[in-house]
Amino acid sequence: MKLLKKGMICIVPFFAIFVFWLNLGEPLSASAKRIEVITEPRPINPAVYWWQEDKGDFKAQNFYGEVRAENNDGRRDELARPKQTAVPNKVNLRDYPMPDTFHNVDDVFDTYSASEVKGIEALNPEWDTESNGVEYIGVSKSITLGHYLDFSVKTGAGLQPSDVTVYGHNEDGLPKLTIKYDVKMTVQWKGYIDDGDDKDPEPIEACSIEFLLEGDGASQKSSLIQPTPSGSISSDSGEFDVIQGIPSSEYLRADAQSEEYLYEQDFVQKKGKTVFNNVNASKEFTLTWTTSKTDSKGNVTYTDHEENVTKKVAVSGIERPFSYWEIIKYNIWKLTHSEFTNYALSNEFLRIDAMTNVTADGKHSDNVEDHVFPPECPKIELPSETIDGGSSKPSVPDITDEATAAAEAEIGENEVENDRAEFKGSVIMDDTRTTTDGPTPSDIPAPGMIQMSATGLLIDPLKTNYWQSPSTGKVFYEPVFSIDGSASSKDFPFDVNPVTVHTPVVIYSRASDDKEHDQRIKPPLRSTPPNPDQDRHAFILDRPFTVSLPTGGQHRNIPGYGNRDYSKYIKMKQVMFPFDVYTATKQGFYPANTWISVPVDMETVEFFLPVWVPEKQYTIQFRAFAINALTGGDFGGSEHHANITIPNPAYNVPPAGNLSAAHVAIDSIQVDVVGRLYDFHVTDISDYNWKSVFRQGDGVTPTNNSYWVGLNGIDGAPRGNTNPFVMPVRHGSHPNGLQNVAVKTGYKFRFDMKTKGDMESINDAIRIKPTFYHVTSDGKKRQAVDLYYHDDNNYFVKIGSDKDKTYRTVALNETMRNVPKNEITNNALHYYNFADRFNLKETTSQYYETAFARYYARYMSKEPVQTGPYGWQIQNWKLRTYRGPLATQVPPNTMVPPKEIVTKEQTWYGEYSLPAKLYVVPQNANIQEAGRVGMLNENHPLFLKDGFIIVNFDIETINEGDLNNPYLSYYKAHYMSQWTNMEGFKSSFVDGYGNTFNLQEGDVIFYHADQSSLDDFKSSITH
Repeated sequence: MKLLKKGMICIVPFFAIFVFWLNLGEPLSASAKRIEVITEPRPINPAVYWWQEDKGDFKAQNFYGEVRAENNDGRRDELARPKQTAVPNKVNLRDYPMPDTFHNVDDVFDTYSASEVKGIEALNPEWDTESNGVEYIGVSKSITLGHYLDFSVKTGAGLQPSDVTVYGHNEDGLPKLTIKYDVKMTVQWKGYIDDGDDKDPEPIEACSIEFLLEGDGASQKSSLIQPTPSGSISSDSGEFDVIQGIPSSEYLRADAQSEEYLYEQDFVQKKGKTVFNNVNASKEFTLTWTTSKTDSKGNVTYTDHEENVTKKVAVSGIERPFSYWEIIKYNIWKLTHSEFTNYALSNEFLRIDAMTNVTADGKHSDNVEDHVFPPECPKIELPSETIDGGSSKPSVPDITDEATAAAEAEIGENEVENDRAEFKGSVIMDDTRTTTDGPTPSDIPAPGMIQMSATGLLIDPLKTNYWQSPSTGKVFYEPVFSIDGSASSKDFPFDVNPVTVHTPVVIYSRASDDKEHDQRIKPPLRSTPPNPDQDRHAFILDRPFTVSLPTGGQHRNIPGYGNRDYSKYIKMKQVMFPFDVYTATKQGFYPANTWISVPVDMETVEFFLPVWVPEKQYTIQFRAFAINALTGGDFGGSEHHANITIPNPAYNVPPAGNLSAAHVAIDSIQVDVVGRLYDFHVTDISDYNWKSVFRQGDGVTPTNNSYWVGLNGIDGAPRGNTNPFVMPVRHGSHPNGLQNVAVKTGYKFRFDMKTKGDMESINDAIRIKPTFYHVTSDGKKRQAVDLYYHDDNNYFVKIGSDKDKTYRTVALNETMRNVPKNEITNNALHYYNFADRFNLKETTSQYYETAFARYYARYMSKEPVQTGPYGWQIQNWKLRTYRGPLATQVPPNTMVPPKEIVTKEQTWYGEYSLPAKLYVVPQNANIQEAGRVGMLNENHPLFLKDGFIIVNFDIETINEGDLNNPYLSYYKAHYMSQWTNMEGFKSSFVDGYGNTFNLQEGDVIFYHADQSSLDDFKSSITH
C-alpha cells in the first residue's frame, strides 16, 4: 500500500510485514498470491476512410502515411469506388472505453472491478465474423506495447461501405466522395490481482523506500503555434497580372505555403532520491565466558559458558539519487490544407490539400513510481562473530555502523524510465530503462515550409467583370497528438492578392468607302490616310459594300492585353444598318435597324445596298459582345471601341456593382447613301445621213443601235457594244463606212440617261450645260468657241446669253424615242396613286386606275415639255420614267413602301440640236468690235467655217429644284468621273484619214462647221 508522509511516498511490500511482537523474536510469516483476470471479448470499431481526388482516384490517410488507389471503374457518381486495396493502420486501444469488470481466468463468477486490476493489457484481437468478407477483408492483426492494435485490412470495390458522402466537386462539377468502411473487431483485456492468503494479521512497519522529489532540473521548452502562411492567386500561364486583369475563360493558379506542423513542447527533468529506511540487518554473536566457583574447600572450578545471540537492527537513511524526464506538454498539429476564396474561383472557393506525413505518439505519467524503480530492500546478514567475555558474560555490541556500511554496499542504484515521445517515426524522449538518470530528450526540429499549389483553375467564361475582387486565405492544422488532450483544430488567415476579372472586347469597325463611284460634286472630304471615326463614307445605291468587324485592336496596356486579337473572348459580333440591306448574293434580306450577327472568325462581310434606300446621311452601329456579357438589358454596359474603363461607375453589374466594366464594345461609322448618274447615250439623229443607223427600212422600227460614252457599263465592266458605237458621234462613227460624215447643223439628236436614287419627285431634274469647241479637219487645233445665231427678233444671238431665248420643247412618248411601254405604265400607276405629289389629283379623280393609265399613255406622255434654250437644258419630271423594281419584286418589309420602289430608278429623255445657221467665233471674241472694223457677214474672217463643231455636255442632277447646288455630276465629281473612269470614254481617236483628234470628257457629237440642214432643205429653220 502507499503511505503519504509529508509529501513523501513509502512503499511497504508484503514480504516485509512483521507483527508487533517482532522484538520477541517470533516472526509471523505472510505470503502473497497473484490472481490472473480477464474480460470477455469487447467490440471495437476502427474505420478506413477513402477521399476522392479531383481526377477521380482515391487516397486514404493512416497512421503510417498515405495509401492511394485508382478509381475501380472510372465512375464519377456516388457509386464510384477505389480498387480493393490493403490499408495498414495502428490505433491506440486506450482511446476506446475500458471494461468495467474483469473475472478470474479460472472462475467467471469471481469478478473484480477494473480499478483493482493491475498490469492491464490488450490481447486476442479478432475479426468480426459477420463483417469480415462483407465490409472489409482482414489481412493481419497484432497487439504491441500492450495497448496498440496493428492491423491491415482490404477495402474498396466489392465491399460494402458504411457511409458515402459527397464532400465537394471538381472544376468540371463532378462529385468527390468520402467513403467509410467500418472495421468491426473484438479484443480482450487481461491483468492481475495481488491478494494475500492470510488477511487477518496487521502489517508491521518494516523496510520502506521513500521517493523524495527535490525539484525540477533542466527543461526543454519550445513551441511554434503561430505559423507564417502566405499565398497568392496568379495567372496559370503567367501571361496576365491578375491584380490588373485576367479574362474569364482563362486559368488561374493558387499557391500557398505554411509550416508543415506546429508544436508545443515542455519537457522537464525531475530530480530526486530514494531513501531506504528500516533496512533489516542481523548478526549472530557467540558469547563465551568462563566463570569460577570456589567451594568451601577453596577449590576453584571453572565453568565455560557459551550463548548464541542474534542482534537485529533497522538501518535508515540510505539514499540513491535519480533523475528522469517528464512531459508537461506535448502537442503536435499537422498542416492539412489551405483554403482560398475569390470571385474568380469555381464556386468562389478552393481547397488545396497539403501533402504531409506527420506522426507523433507518447506516454506520460506524473507518478514517480512509474518512472523510478529502486532495488529491492535487502535482508542483511552480517558475518557472525564470537566474543569472549573472559570471566564474565560479554555484552553484544552495536552493529548499526556495520549494518549501515553493509546496506550502503548492498543496495544498488535506481533504475529510471522517462516519459516517451515519438515524432515522425523518431524517438525524441526515450523511455528505455536506464540506471539513475534518464537520457536527455531531443527537441522537436523546426518545421520546413510545405507548398500547396493548384493549377488549371478555370475562370467561368460567364463570370462578369469585377475590379479587384477581394480574396481570403486560410491554412488549417489538425492535432496529430496531444499528451493531455488539450490540442484542438487551428486555422490561420493569410493575405491573398485581389483578382480582377476583366474580359476584353474590342470593335474597331471599318467600312468600305466607294469613292470610286461617288459622283457627288461636293462630297465631304476624306482624311488621308482614311479615318473611319471622322470620315463620312460613301455607299452607292445598287452596289455592294463591305463592313469590317475586326476582333483585334488596342485595349488596356497591361500584361496580356494591349494591341492584339481578342477573338477568343468575343462570343458575338453584330452590325445594324439604319437602312435595308441584302446579303452579298441577295439571297438574304435584312430590314433597316436589324442587328445582324457576324461570325466571330469573319472579319469582313459584304452586303448589297438596295436601290430604294433614301439618299441621306446614316450612322451604322457595330457591337461586339464579350463572352461574359449579360443576356439581356444593357448586356452589362457598353463602351466605345473597347471596354478599357475599369472600374466603370456608369454601370451596375452584379455581383461587382460599380466595380465592374462594360461587357460590350460599340462603334459607329457615318455613311452617306449616294445615287448614280449613268448610261448616257445617243439614241437617234434626225440627219438623213444617219437615219439608217437607228431605223430599219421602214424608217420607224429601231435597229437598237446607240452611241454610248464608251465600251463599258455603269461599273466599268464591258457593256457589249463595240466600235464605232461610242462617243462622240463623229465622222468615222457611221457604221456604213462613211468616213467623212458628221452631223449637219440644224439636225437634232435624241438621247437618254439613267439615274438611281432620290430623283423621283416633281422637283427633281437633270440639267445639261452645253459648251462648244471648234476643231480643224485634221484635228490639230481645238479651241473653245462661242456660237451665234439669228432669231426672229435679233441678229447674232450668242448661245448662252440673256438673249438666247429660243426654247426647245420635247415630248416624252414620241415614236422615235422608243420609250418602253412598261415605263410609261409605271409612270401612270405612280401618278395615279400619288396624284397629290404631282398636282394631278383633279385629273386622276376623273378616271379609274386603268383608264388613267390609257389616258396618260395616249395624251399626257405625248405633251411637249419645254426644256430650255440652246444655252442650257432641263429634263424635268415629265421627261422621266420610272423603271425600278415592282412591289412584287422586293421583300414585303422594306423601309420604303414596296409600291413606291419602282420610282427609285429613273430614265431621263432629252434631245438637242444646234441652229441650222451658225456663226462660230473663238471664245470671248468681240463680235461687235469686228462689225465696226468691217462688214459683219457670214464671210467675215472672224468666223470659223471648216472643220467641226463639238458639242460638249456638262450633265448634273438637280434635287428638289435646288439649281444652285447640283448634286451629282457625270464627270465633274470630286472623286471620280463616271464618263471616263467607269464607262471608258477615250481621250482621242484617229479618223479614217489618219488624223488624231484629242477629246475631252463630255464630248457628245461632232457637227460639220460648214454643212447645214439648210443644204438639204432649201427653207430656213432654226432647229
